[in-house]
Amino acid sequence: MQGNSDGIFVYFCKVFPYTRLISLFLNPMAKINNTIQIDIHGMTVDEALKLLREQMKTAPRWIEKIVVVHGYNRGTALKEAIPKLRSPRIKEIAPSFLNDGETIIWLRC
Repeated sequence: MQGNSDGIFVYFCKVFPYTRLISLFLNPMAKINNTIQIDIHGMTVDEALKLLREQMKTAPRWIEKIVVVHGYNRGTALKEAIPKLRSPRIKEIAPSFLNDGETIIWLRC
């Protein structure tokens, strides 16, 4: 292991290979390849829809999907509001098959 901070980071990532994955869950708007993940827990419906519209407008063309994390138990109002979003960029809005607390917005490139 090297003495500088870069060496410690490299060592840390080799010992804990899932560190990057964990940091993505801690970031409310993490970018993963062609995906943006947005966590709207605790937002009102208006706040969440405004954020989603803004993100769709500013997202680069290579972004293909937005994973919206709204929650399972208390995210019902948010979950029901997401399919009502309208934008020329939206190709499809579908529930996640892996997590009931997520909705996937597929975008046109």
